[in-house]
Amino acid sequence: METIQKNNCRKIGYFQKPHGIKGGIVLNFEPQYDVSLENEPTLFAEIDALLVPYFFSDEGIRFRTSESAIVWLDWIKNEEDARQLSGLAVYLNEDDIIEPEEELTVHHLAGFDLFDQQSTKIGKIERVEDYGGNLLFVLQYQGKETLIPFNEDLLVELDEKEKKIVMEIPEGILGLE
Repeated sequence: METIQKNNCRKIGYFQKPHGIKGGIVLNFEPQYDVSLENEPTLFAEIDALLVPYFFSDEGIRFRTSESAIVWLDWIKNEEDARQLSGLAVYLNEDDIIEPEEELTVHHLAGFDLFDQQSTKIGKIERVEDYGGNLLFVLQYQGKETLIPFNEDLLVELDEKEKKIVMEIPEGILGLE
């Protein structure tokens, strides 16, 4: 069997820690690789300077933020198996990498300033959380972490150059504790 050469691969992140007791593990990755990971390619973990392939199991991948996901891999059946992968660098084969298009995705909105429809600045989006297809902007508002639901129907304006988003903020959402 032929081994894959490291120069044919690109480091995308690392395995952080186990998630649960059924073998899930948190994968932290650079945000530009989210589209590549959606296709569930073979992941390569660097073990003793060699790239060892890991394949997604039936559970696959669940994105948590624009830079992390929970993955389930074949042969990783419990927390202890997952713990052995913690801290290892993760690579993708160059052939499996999908270069991001110029098009902006919602996960790339971290760092944008969020304004309401009256042009009042709400805050800077720290990250985008994905809860089963329900997207939430996480930001600091009046000194507290606040979650603002995102829906394209609420989007008023998006200025990529100025990194500015204007949205209709649902009434009462900013007062929730």
